[in-house]
Amino acid sequence: MKQSIAKLIAIVFPLVLAYGLTFYVSFKNLQENDSVTTQVVVPPQQPSEEVSEVEEGPYDETLTLKEGDTLANILSRLGIPSSQAHEVITALAKVFNPKDLKIDQEVYVIYDTQPNGENYDLKFLRLRSDIDHYVELVRTGGSLFQATKYKKELKHEYSNINGSIKISLYADALKAGASPKMLYDMIKAFSYDVDFQRDIQPGTEFSLFYDTYKDEDSGHERPGELLYAKLVLDDKPHEIYRFQPLGGVPGYYTSLGEAVQKALLRTPIDGARINSGFGNRKHPIKGYTKMHKGVDFGAPTGTPIMAAGDGIVERCNKYGAYGNYICIRHVGNTKTVYAHLHRFAKGVSAGSKVRQGQVIGYVGATGNATGAHLHFELIRNGKHENPQKVTQLPKTKLTGAAFNEFKAFIAKIQQTKKEKDQIAMDRNESRLESEELQSPPPFKIDSSLKSS
Repeated sequence: MKQSIAKLIAIVFPLVLAYGLTFYVSFKNLQENDSVTTQVVVPPQQPSEEVSEVEEGPYDETLTLKEGDTLANILSRLGIPSSQAHEVITALAKVFNPKDLKIDQEVYVIYDTQPNGENYDLKFLRLRSDIDHYVELVRTGGSLFQATKYKKELKHEYSNINGSIKISLYADALKAGASPKMLYDMIKAFSYDVDFQRDIQPGTEFSLFYDTYKDEDSGHERPGELLYAKLVLDDKPHEIYRFQPLGGVPGYYTSLGEAVQKALLRTPIDGARINSGFGNRKHPIKGYTKMHKGVDFGAPTGTPIMAAGDGIVERCNKYGAYGNYICIRHVGNTKTVYAHLHRFAKGVSAGSKVRQGQVIGYVGATGNATGAHLHFELIRNGKHENPQKVTQLPKTKLTGAAFNEFKAFIAKIQQTKKEKDQIAMDRNESRLESEELQSPPPFKIDSSLKSS
């Protein structure tokens, strides 16, 4: 029995030892293979050739004028030869003066490379000469250019402005959205009957209704004509309408068809204050009481002075204590006098015909004057009268068919104005509702949280 066990051990032990050595050798070789780093040799790549694409003409560009720019130098910066730029400007000047170009104005151009490749040829140019027109210039062949001016279609709309005076009519109306042109037309039309120095007070209500012309491409607007204006003075409305009778000239009329234009202006100067009225006063230089035969309007030196009415200049020169002096003879044996002028307007001299509102001179302090002002006199039949107190009849009054046409015009204006007022009111209500929805609700304390 013992011999059998010994024989079995002698057979099994060598087998186990052999298998163990085989496993050890295999495991060691596997570790050595894992520790070897395999290097892959990548053949070097040939550098790729860069291909630069050159854009071929023609080219187009929008140029913007900066301070100090001219059309010639912006074309020169593009590479347009100076000789060609001169030809462009010469052709363009037939319909538009290139000197009228403004800072930030845009000029669209199309140009192409010249055959020799050194400079560029201008092919086309477009610019806006004003809101109503644009100009195009085309190369017709060789060195020839043709410029054409086109009318721009604008959208016709109406603007309606209402407000009340807090500071001044000019400042508050501008703030409300009125244009300076509309205000000038309004003040000029009302100046026959309204004393803007005394009648206009804080709280005075005003209204302007005028047409506008809008360029829908750029969004720019051009004001048209003031069609209606209202001032409420001492709770009394003063209304005027711009109307052109058939075959006549446009003018402003009251609702009764009476022209607001009178034979003479009460105030022949804009934005002036009355320094001294008509009547007895203590003379500022001589010191004694003397009849003041006119009205003094204080204004800065150089302020334009207008002719109070149509007439012929009777005298225009230096005249003693009056300094630089103008006397105009009007119809009906009436004269007006303007004294202490800084200088006379160009073209105004003795014998000149002038029209109402025409600038005849500028405010100064020549002669016996303590400061810059206009001394204005009204003389009728050789007698001095107070120009602020004279009652004047309207130049014209509409009658018959013209008056019926005017009444229909008033109805159209009032209806359009009413519609614009309603639109503005609806927009304001919508804005207020939107603001209420966007604002957070007021904070409330829960009653259950209150201490008892």
